[in-house]
Amino acid sequence: MERILMVPLDERPCNYRFPQILPRAGYTLEMPPMSAMGLKKRPADRDALASWVRREAKGADVLIAALDTLVYGGLIPSRLHGETREALMARVDLLREVRRDNPGIRIYAFMTIMRCPRFSNGDEEPDYYWECGADIHKFGIFTHKERLGMLTEEERAEFEKISARIPQEALEDYTARRAVNLDVLLHALKLAEDGVTDGFIVPQDDSAPFGFTAMDQQNVRAFLKEHGLSRTVPVYPAADDTGMTMLARAVNESAGTMPKIYVHYASHFGQFVTPSFEDRSIDATVKCQIMAAGCRRVYSLAECDIVLAVNIGAEMIYEGTFAQMTRAYDVERNLPAFTDFIRYALSEHKLAAVADVAYPTHSDMELMELLRDEGLLFNIHAYAGWNTSSNTLGTVIAESCLMLAGGDTEGNKYFLLHRYYDDVGYCSHARTWTDIHAVPKYGCTVFVLDGPRGRCMGEAREELLRFMRENFPVLANEVEDVEVVSPWNRTFEIDLCLKLSRNRS
Repeated sequence: MERILMVPLDERPCNYRFPQILPRAGYTLEMPPMSAMGLKKRPADRDALASWVRREAKGADVLIAALDTLVYGGLIPSRLHGETREALMARVDLLREVRRDNPGIRIYAFMTIMRCPRFSNGDEEPDYYWECGADIHKFGIFTHKERLGMLTEEERAEFEKISARIPQEALEDYTARRAVNLDVLLHALKLAEDGVTDGFIVPQDDSAPFGFTAMDQQNVRAFLKEHGLSRTVPVYPAADDTGMTMLARAVNESAGTMPKIYVHYASHFGQFVTPSFEDRSIDATVKCQIMAAGCRRVYSLAECDIVLAVNIGAEMIYEGTFAQMTRAYDVERNLPAFTDFIRYALSEHKLAAVADVAYPTHSDMELMELLRDEGLLFNIHAYAGWNTSSNTLGTVIAESCLMLAGGDTEGNKYFLLHRYYDDVGYCSHARTWTDIHAVPKYGCTVFVLDGPRGRCMGEAREELLRFMRENFPVLANEVEDVEVVSPWNRTFEIDLCLKLSRNRS
């Protein structure tokens, strides 16, 4: 049995817990103790993490390393630090030491391109982002377009106003940190060039076609082309799913297999849609996700191992009008045909993985009711519908790969239940209910609750249980109780622990 070590992107459940509860496939997975991890804006203890890696790498078969954690202390700290290039680059070189001292270990690493959110919200950014975050985002877009010769006169006028409005010290701090992070990322890519890593991914943590992140991506791609790495180092929208993707890749490569995946969209036009928070059509990302997980895309059902069924409309409607949503989701998409195809794929003995990306940050209740009514909730082999489109894609591809490799039906059923309670029950219903009812009741905000296990989360738990009992009894019958915790003391994500029923089927 292989021994796999993973340094996750941060301490959130999507990075720390999800990989541990995925179906198993002939490996043990070990993570650093939670005491060494950070807490949102507080960096992880990087010296303790480095010591853990050095110690545990002896005798391990695989190391999966989120360099954002080893270098900065986590995803959020990577946006806040004030460290020098030299100090950060020295932390990257830990992997060279691991390779030197453990020549037989396989090392998979990833490091993100720093995001630039379009909203003024400092919850995960420097404090000045509360005041001028949207302006910084637009400044990046206009800077990029100006360099490309695409800036219109109207945009130029707005560019001048924004440039005068943003506090100079904030802009200097932001752009200086981006420059440092880009240099550190390019230094890390030399690990791939020198054969230190067996796999390297550059995920984009939120992105857009133009702006600071897109400009950094151009620099990264230029480096990859110059150093002959374009074929082996993918760059695509992702972040919190990447640990799971690399876990699937490690398992596939250990077995010497390359699962074949056939992709089926709920809407023909859906494959051309650019999802919210991303910079390209979803089909372009699907190709990257499949390759990054050590799989191969095929174009017929007959030759595939896994069917990736992607629920997406003809447009990405985040806050659209009813008329727009009707055309995008009801006219140009056919969910009954979509679920019928899933049933057909199952009858052909294919693994079915459902990526529910019709809406950002939550599941599509219309699809879930169809899966429920068609009796497919436990017949499919993977499901996700959380956060960004790429987060969902990476999750379902990893789950289906591990299920294919290990056949862990019990572990797979638990992970499915976890996704249904989290993505469907909480993200699609209980989160909004909590924001509207519990948060103001206790004088809180959605960003600052009355504690990770406070009254807001207590009411969220009760509403989650009620919703699942009334709407998805076939799932509720499998679950005796649920623990709901807010790891970052906000409503956006929860740490969910299911206690399964003794009388479950």
